[in-house]
Amino acid sequence: MCIHSVSSRRAMYHFFVIQGISALLVFGGSKLGLWPVSSLAFLTLFQGSVAALMTLLVKGPRWWLPLHLLFLPGLWVMARGAIPAGWYGAGFVGLGLVYWNTFQSRVPLYLTHRETLVELDRLVREMAPRSFADLGCGTGTVLCALAAHHPDIRFVGYEVAPIPWLIGKWKTRALSNCTLHRKSFWTVSLSEFDLVYAFLSPVPMPALEEKMIQEMRIGTSLISNMFKMPGMFPHHTCLTEGTMPLYLYRQEGSRHGRMPPACP
Repeated sequence: MCIHSVSSRRAMYHFFVIQGISALLVFGGSKLGLWPVSSLAFLTLFQGSVAALMTLLVKGPRWWLPLHLLFLPGLWVMARGAIPAGWYGAGFVGLGLVYWNTFQSRVPLYLTHRETLVELDRLVREMAPRSFADLGCGTGTVLCALAAHHPDIRFVGYEVAPIPWLIGKWKTRALSNCTLHRKSFWTVSLSEFDLVYAFLSPVPMPALEEKMIQEMRIGTSLISNMFKMPGMFPHHTCLTEGTMPLYLYRQEGSRHGRMPPACP
């Protein structure tokens, strides 16, 4: 079973556990007369606030905060039919601009954890590349953090989804050593980069492995967040607290470092 699938189900389980506990506290307390207000609108907002506070207490992902805050109030508003139909169309368009190529690429928008950024910063400092590429850079989280700490390194990002690309362009606007391109990294050569970073999904990893072998120069490296190359041994694996591993691959030749074929 894919590690990411297990992790995703566990995260979803934790999300709804927090939602359930906060709902029991708020609506159970209302039944017991603990709260001075019994308005359903107030209670749903109160429940969202309690869920967000619980997320902070258990040190859950920060991007959960608005989801917890708005989850039950959003369901309540939709159940009342208070949202004009046009907003659903606008939401569909907005999601399309964020997850522009997900159906074709099978790579959703993943955000890199802060602990992973710290480890990436350490690796970049130790490896001292002259150039760094982020394949599918999303909102530019990795590029923004690393480019600010390493002004002598050239950072390049590739992203096809319009909204994440625009956010990344805005976040890195003051970093002269950082450039974001709105194009697919599959259309460019990796030969010009000393270090490449990818946070994709299991689906494109075989193709990325071939791209690395064919295009990257001997002595250069690729770091994959969470997902392994199916036919290569990682040169090194970095484990960061609370996150998935980083797999470091070195280009040592056209087929060097590859896994042996399976026995018949």
